[in-house]
Amino acid sequence: MPEALRLRRTAAPLYRDVAAALERALHEGVWKAGERIPTEPELEHRFGASRGTIRQAIGELVRQGWLLRQAGRGTFVLGPSFESLERFFRYESLAGAPPLAPINRVLDQAIMPADADVAACFGVAVGTEVAWVRRLRCNGSEPFLLVDSFFPMGVWGVVRDADFTHHPLYNLFKNVYGQFVVGAEEFLRAGLATEEEAGLLGIAEKDPVIRIERDARSFEDRPIEFRRATGRADRFRYHARLR
Repeated sequence: MPEALRLRRTAAPLYRDVAAALERALHEGVWKAGERIPTEPELEHRFGASRGTIRQAIGELVRQGWLLRQAGRGTFVLGPSFESLERFFRYESLAGAPPLAPINRVLDQAIMPADADVAACFGVAVGTEVAWVRRLRCNGSEPFLLVDSFFPMGVWGVVRDADFTHHPLYNLFKNVYGQFVVGAEEFLRAGLATEEEAGLLGIAEKDPVIRIERDARSFEDRPIEFRRATGRADRFRYHARLR
């Protein structure tokens, strides 16, 4: 048995100690995002607890957003609360400046043919119809990030009525539409603003920009969104803590 799953008894009710053991296991990667945890009978045997206690413990972690119950399939690990792309953009060049407080504006949305990158992400042929939503993020009156989101038509059929000004969008998808993002990859590169991008971001054509691509996926590696974002390089800051 992994050390994280050893029951550590406290004065709390047993289900809370079981929940704490399960949470430790999640933190330590015993089960990864999108994986199914052991069945209730298996957890009963592992912890020497009743079925009711196990269900209470799992219910606690479901309420906290760690786990998702799916009828007939089991209980699955949810991914982290994905940090938004705003984490790359800072308005703190002056001492005491407030942190970024973005406002989202929806500029356009349409059904369009998938280009090569979108098609590769969704596993469809180039030219297949996909949904597109364009948003502009601003800090007060200053635009700093242009976001183009693409969705497979199956996902779009569920989320098409979402409030795309909502921030963060994935929380809305999870809480209202039952669309769970459990994994994502991001790629960053530098570029030069096109005339269209410059006009929307309030910069000059060919000014430096940062381009960010994200491939977001749900359970069983199912694509949820392909995102292209273009941000002002003068507001960009990359931060990583290495240990």
